Amino acid sequence: MKYGKIILGSLIAALASSSYAATKANSVDFTLGGGYAYFSSKRHIQNAGVGFGALAYNFTNHWGIEGLLGGFNSKSNYTNTYHQQVKGAMFAIDGLYHFSYSPSLEPYLLAGVGVIGLNPSGNEAHNQGNINAGVGLQWFVNQVVAFRVEGRDFYTITGGKNDVMIDAGLKFIWDLC
Repeated sequence: MKYGKIILGSLIAALASSSYAATKANSVDFTLGGGYAYFSSKRHIQNAGVGFGALAYNFTNHWGIEGLLGGFNSKSNYTNTYHQQVKGAMFAIDGLYHFSYSPSLEPYLLAGVGVIGLNPSGNEAHNQGNINAGVGLQWFVNQVVAFRVEGRDFYTITGGKNDVMIDAGLKFIWDLC
């Protein structure tokens, strides 16, 4: 309980600060978030909620790299395995470009490669590589906290499967300078 109060107090102090920020060179940020994945009909699984964590490093005020790992539980749409549980994971490594817009709002673009792993039987995973791209907007509450929303398109070249994820998250920023 003691650590919970410390974390809550730190978050309140960070949110109460009146200074705004933007993406800075040589900074690291960590995002916890959730979203909703709209899967290709070729996958024969139901759309599902996705929880994720993302870790990013910003080389400059505009350019960065981010790794995202998300997980979900869905159900099969095949007639012979209808409603059988399908566990899955999404992984992506993306390049980021942040636009300078205002002291508190910052749009960005992302693109990269990734893997989606599906485990329909509980015994063996089916991993498929993809390319992905997206657009997002982050709102800086202060210099260490930002909210972000984004849309991503994951395209699996093998089989032409196109999945879309809409998500939001809370970002924590550490300046390494």
